[in-house]
Amino acid sequence: MATQAWSDGLIHAISNVKKQLFVSDLAVVIKDKYPKALHHFLVLPWKDIDSVYDLSSDDDGLLQNMYELGLKAVGTTGLTVDRFDFGYHMKPSMRRLHLHVISKDYYSPCLSHRYHWNAFNTEFLLKHENVVEKLHGAGHIHRPSLHYIMKLLETPLQCNQCMYNPNNFSDLKLHLKQHVESDIESTTS
Repeated sequence: MATQAWSDGLIHAISNVKKQLFVSDLAVVIKDKYPKALHHFLVLPWKDIDSVYDLSSDDDGLLQNMYELGLKAVGTTGLTVDRFDFGYHMKPSMRRLHLHVISKDYYSPCLSHRYHWNAFNTEFLLKHENVVEKLHGAGHIHRPSLHYIMKLLETPLQCNQCMYNPNNFSDLKLHLKQHVESDIESTTS
């Protein structure tokens, strides 16, 4: 009996109607099963595309549609779009192209180590607009070396909301909690 590979989980998740938040002819939005922030959505194409490196300039309409679906997801949160990052990982852990639409608070129990942090707060997260721009210019996305990717994941920690440089990941998590609590206080007063 064949077993489902963990890395194929997204391919199976998008077909589960109960998990679909928004659907178009080209793509679908689901919530990340292990969110790395208070709000974390994934936008996946129906078309079988493994990663950004398999995109071509012909996929411009698909990327636009994925972005628009991501904006719809943001609209469900009560936050403004500038409070979100839209991007693709340089070295995704799961098959099927997916656009991360993630709130910049990065406050979640699922954000559990520095690699998670650096996967979203360094160039490891290829910003959506940069991917579109590179596709228009070069017609493809260049795959960086594994050495470069690993250097990004080893980047020293720094808060994405201020200049704080924590001593370790636990300090960063406590610091992020303070930002979230401060945001909650300012919206309720």
